[in-house]
Amino acid sequence: MSEQTTTEEQPRRGRGIFRNTLFQSGPLFINFGLSFILAPIMLSRLGLAQFGVWAVTGALAQYARLFDFGITRSLARFVALFDAQEDRRGIEESVAVGVAAVVALGVVMLAAAALAAPLLSDVLGVLDTDEMRVVALSSVGILIAALLIDVINAVPIGLRRMGPPNVALVLGGIVNFVASVVVLTQSTQLTDYAVANAAASVIAVFLSIGALLRVWRGPYLSRPNRKRAREIIGFGLKSQAITAAELVNVQTDKVIIAAMLGPKTAGAYEIANRVVQGVLAFGTITLSAMIPTATAEIVERGKQVIEEFYAHYTRSSLSIALPMFGGLCVSCPFLLVAWLGERPPETDQIVVLLSLAFAASLTTGVAMTLVMADGHPGLVAQTALLVVVLNVTSTLAVAPIFGLWGVLIATVAAEVIASTVFLVRFHRRYGFGWQDFRHAVGPPAILTLVVAIPYAVVYVVGVPIPDTRLPALAGAVATGGTYGVICWLAASSLGMLPEKLSYGWLRARLSARGRLA
Repeated sequence: MSEQTTTEEQPRRGRGIFRNTLFQSGPLFINFGLSFILAPIMLSRLGLAQFGVWAVTGALAQYARLFDFGITRSLARFVALFDAQEDRRGIEESVAVGVAAVVALGVVMLAAAALAAPLLSDVLGVLDTDEMRVVALSSVGILIAALLIDVINAVPIGLRRMGPPNVALVLGGIVNFVASVVVLTQSTQLTDYAVANAAASVIAVFLSIGALLRVWRGPYLSRPNRKRAREIIGFGLKSQAITAAELVNVQTDKVIIAAMLGPKTAGAYEIANRVVQGVLAFGTITLSAMIPTATAEIVERGKQVIEEFYAHYTRSSLSIALPMFGGLCVSCPFLLVAWLGERPPETDQIVVLLSLAFAASLTTGVAMTLVMADGHPGLVAQTALLVVVLNVTSTLAVAPIFGLWGVLIATVAAEVIASTVFLVRFHRRYGFGWQDFRHAVGPPAILTLVVAIPYAVVYVVGVPIPDTRLPALAGAVATGGTYGVICWLAASSLGMLPEKLSYGWLRARLSARGRLA
């Protein structure tokens, strides 16, 4: 391929990733917004103890993802790979492997949830055995539905047609929200809320099937041969370590906190974690759209794609994600009151520490995506296992001494150390110098910290936090809003943002419309 052709394709590829990123962002914005609205309703109707039980059972159900052999997580990459190779049967066999994995896992986990109910009831001490069984089975049902949706959506996502599946996800989120609000207005029992969520998840599966029918004509499944099944499972097993690391960092902490400090403290942690996870989800939108694109590009053009993607997309994604974490931190005390009507003890400090941990992990996001697209999940898997070992051992060592803060410090340390180790190995593997990393990570990190300094000084000196929602909302806008605008203008002037998110592009579009008018 000529240099001219490559140069001409770069804007087209960038537009494709940007368009798919917009599609991917829709469900995140909608679902996060609805979750934001729902959380205070849940707290007021269920109470912090039942809210904590729901968080813990959800965390335990998520561990079932470790037993799907990483297949559901990897399917979009294989769909993109087989599509680039014009191998339709390979796509059909990949979907069949995914469906089989979810069905087998579902049967085992439903039985395990039913048997574990008495133990969970005794440990948590909030629900009786029958109530706990309903909640546990509902949590597993929600997980099974989510895994099936991942398998179904892998086809349109792998084909880089991300509009229909994300419309289905938005509609599914709205159905879940409506069901949740309706049941909470009628009941204060966690069992009723859990069953309603499970029923909404079934509807979401059918919505995703509808999106698949729009994008891809049948047949949809083909019996996989052993070689292809081994290839998919082998790749999935290596990539599964990423899921394990995410579970350790996001879910295990809740379980440890609940066991050591009680469901109420776990509920407070879950509130902070939901906010941070929402920001993290927005920060990784571009990465989810990049995986199938990078896979297809590597098949067509070779390893030069990795060099083209690494520095550019790392800088662009961090220029969006890091200021979002910064804005969350500077507005957090006001935001919690505006959101919940109160500040649960120590929640704002939890938000800051979790933001630091996941901001560190985001510096490896593009690099890990490219390694996966290149078909080498082992490097990512080894790093993820390092996170697991570091987090579990350090948490068990310091949590009995420092309690909640020991858990949080262990999470931050594990993310920073593991991210550093991965980046060293990634640079050596692909021959990058550290100047590439500094150019990609340095500017957005410096901008995020420098703009935050005045806000930190104000908090250190002391600022009154309102205890009612409307004044707190004004405070959140005054802090997080001004912080976001300053970062946006500065990043735009420094050329750090994607073109269509910059101030210059918006001003040019508005000027053009003014002239036409």
